[in-house]
Amino acid sequence: MRPDHLAEALAIAPVVCVQNPYGIGSPADDHAFLDACGRQGIAFVPFFAIAGAGKEAGVVAEEAGQVRAVGEAHGVSAAQVRLAWTLNRGPHVLAIPGTGNPDHLVENIAAGALRLTPEEVALLSALR
Repeated sequence: MRPDHLAEALAIAPVVCVQNPYGIGSPADDHAFLDACGRQGIAFVPFFAIAGAGKEAGVVAEEAGQVRAVGEAHGVSAAQVRLAWTLNRGPHVLAIPGTGNPDHLVENIAAGALRLTPEEVALLSALR
């Protein structure tokens, strides 16, 4: 959904949730749209938060060095860092990564407790 779609939908009926691709490396317009949803009390449910540029194909083979470094500093996977960063974007963000792997499910749940420092958030937010 784009901002103009949201405005059009809001003119017709209440909107309680938007579901869009989003994660580390998303364009600035996507960040602004997520923020606008938060200001309006609209839940934002991102998909591809872990896969990033890989989208349907899954996580790309070469992960950004900054993501790996933050993961190593916390003793977690790059996927957990990506998910924690996405959840950090606001209380209206409800990332729900899909998985059929029980080990990944445990990691995804643990990512919700990962607290990134402001410096780490800024570092990851700058990735394009």
